[in-house]
Amino acid sequence: MSKIFVVADLSDNKQVAITRACELAKKTNNELHVVYFCYQSLRFIQDDSQNIKQTLIDTITLEAETSLDKMVPEEVNYSFEVVWEKHIYQWINTYAKEHNPNMVVKTAHRSETFLYTSTDWQLLRECSAPVFIVSDNKWRKSPNVLAAIDLETKSKSKQALNHQILKAAKAFSQTNESELFVCYTVPFSKVLRDLGIHFKDELESRAAKTLKPKIEKLAAEYDIPLANFTIKAGEPEKVIPSIAAKQKAGLVVIGTVGRKGLKAKVLGNTAEKILNLLKSDVLALKPE
Repeated sequence: MSKIFVVADLSDNKQVAITRACELAKKTNNELHVVYFCYQSLRFIQDDSQNIKQTLIDTITLEAETSLDKMVPEEVNYSFEVVWEKHIYQWINTYAKEHNPNMVVKTAHRSETFLYTSTDWQLLRECSAPVFIVSDNKWRKSPNVLAAIDLETKSKSKQALNHQILKAAKAFSQTNESELFVCYTVPFSKVLRDLGIHFKDELESRAAKTLKPKIEKLAAEYDIPLANFTIKAGEPEKVIPSIAAKQKAGLVVIGTVGRKGLKAKVLGNTAEKILNLLKSDVLALKPE
């Protein structure tokens, strides 16, 4: 049976990620593997540091057993472990490569400075498995799904990624008996706008006309009403959350190519920027 990997949040009494993962497991017939990460620096403790470490692990293990017994429905099979690890994303990335889970589920923690990258964003950049970021502050409980794709890309890998996104979004909408919407953000330059060269309405009209055959083909292939496709010019990190709010999307499915290093810190990734404004759940997929 396939497994969903869940990152338990020790700081969250509600355990949003586990609750959402249980819902997913029931609907998709998956098992859960829940991991509780704990770590404390013990370098200044000279005596019995190993005993202190083991005591912490044993305490969390006991709490986890009690908590999971209450939270996880009887029909959902699960396993769990407590891991002593400082660099969480590295451990998860290694696990994902070795065990190939269906997805990694984690509660959203959206705070990054130039010098610090959160676990969420490291997973978006590097994790080989789909990453499901659960919102702990969702604006509305809506099952609708929004798929954000790039309709004008010439890259074969990104074209394939479009289909990955649509297949995943379609599966979620069918499982939840909800409506599926699709959006594409037309690249827009504020500089060219100020020079009187770029105008949003013209870009949108031109793209709608050019992309009509492609949209009609995708609409037929995935059984999505043409009216559910939206083309809007602007910055994706602003456009996608705006459309998600309009369509009452509880889940947004996006693709990420995962820039790394200084390039990622300076330029950023669209998927990461979107997290700043989205209050819905996010499923991020990488090219297969």
